[in-house]
Amino acid sequence: MIYLSQDYLDGLKRPHASPGKHDMSKLPADPNQLFADWFVEAVENNVGDVSAVTVATVDDDGLPDARIVDLLYLDSDGFHFGTATDTAKVRQMETSWAAALNFWWQPMRRAVRVRGTASRAVDGERFNVWRVEPEHYEFFHLWDDRMHFDRIAYERDELGEWERIRIS
Repeated sequence: MIYLSQDYLDGLKRPHASPGKHDMSKLPADPNQLFADWFVEAVENNVGDVSAVTVATVDDDGLPDARIVDLLYLDSDGFHFGTATDTAKVRQMETSWAAALNFWWQPMRRAVRVRGTASRAVDGERFNVWRVEPEHYEFFHLWDDRMHFDRIAYERDELGEWERIRIS
């Protein structure tokens, strides 16, 4: 039984149009700067709840688990977000230390995916601040239909320096 058909989903009106093709020729070497630039553009374009980010972790059975939190800040140590002290998210990060982040700024049709290592930045009695130190970034900009997009990825090399690994 099909609950939502592909024809139905393909026919949905897209409420926001892309601002057009992104100039991928002038990208900073540091993906943190590119993220900050895109974040500021999202704010300037009135994207709702621009700091909302999906945090994905892995449970003890190896199954993915995701939830949405608010980004507190980004600095040279990584992406910082808050959480209560005794949650499934905290237990999973304490066990595997692996985490992924996904930002989706719908009106601009942009997404940023980050994979890295999670660590506790502030160990409070009732509230913790965690950070994800990026090891991999992927920037995605859909500028027309699903076949017309820009994608750039960065990874750390063996010396810990950022390297662009793919442009499409």
